[in-house]
Amino acid sequence: MPSRSAADPVSPLARGGGSSLVATIAARLERMIISGEIESGGKLNEYALAHQLEVSRTALREAVRLLEQSGLVVIEPNRGVFVRRVSLKEALDVFDVRAGLVYTAGRLAAARASDAQLAALQQRHVDMVSTWEAREIDRYYDLNLGFHSDIMAMTGNDRLASLYEMMSNQLHLFRRRNLGNSAQLELSLNEHAKILEGLNARDAFKAGRAFERHVQLGRQRMLDTLTFQDGEPTRPLRNRADR
Repeated sequence: MPSRSAADPVSPLARGGGSSLVATIAARLERMIISGEIESGGKLNEYALAHQLEVSRTALREAVRLLEQSGLVVIEPNRGVFVRRVSLKEALDVFDVRAGLVYTAGRLAAARASDAQLAALQQRHVDMVSTWEAREIDRYYDLNLGFHSDIMAMTGNDRLASLYEMMSNQLHLFRRRNLGNSAQLELSLNEHAKILEGLNARDAFKAGRAFERHVQLGRQRMLDTLTFQDGEPTRPLRNRADR
């Protein structure tokens, strides 16, 4: 059963009602899954979650259906709801799709980003370098997610951003938030710098190619850090922040 803390429940003041409540519950469940609070392959305890989040089971079921649509959970008749397990093959397929999405995102962002957005992204990169130097891995991870999300926002294309988020969330199920070593994080930072160069130059091809290359190299780093048993990985060892 998920543990409960003061920060865990969905606040009645923040959640609103109707569809906004369902979306809030879905977002909270998504965070629990992505963080590993609910294990990959684990069963969602409807009663316990409804109690923890202080919501009705009806609203919880509606939120779960949203997660099913995004590929995070699987609803099995007469068995319940389970966090989806992602195989190595599926993870590699997702990387291939993400590479195509970020290439498009880089091109669009180079053409559409405002000067203020680019300045904010540059500052996020500076903050990431500082957290890498301080070995603040948790904060680095969050900043890294934001770096990618910021570029998606720059595209002005909600459908593209939604597809990217869906692919990234599914990849989390295979590659949990595992620690990346210092050398890997430095490589990722260097790749971010190249993306920024393309964006700041308003060079659509350079930005798109740099972003695509970043994802492709992240894919290889993931493979390099897997422990294999009978042809399948037993667990990811590192690569927490190389998204």
